[in-house]
Amino acid sequence: MRPRSVGRMTDHAADDDLLRRSQESIDDAKAAAAEVDLPEQEDLIDEDLPAADTAKPADGPAPAA
Repeated sequence: MRPRSVGRMTDHAADDDLLRRSQESIDDAKAAAAEVDLPEQEDLIDEDLPAADTAKPADGPAPAA
């Protein structure tokens, strides 16, 4: 006779592995986000340019409220 808890223990081990890999992916994403250098990217924005008054959205007008 096989104990019932063996199947559940196996499921927990698979869940633990999935959670560990998920956490590693989250940690990798956080590390990549920390490498982004915003001040350097903000230098690319020319704040002296006037806003375009005639700009239209590329996908058509906004829906009515």
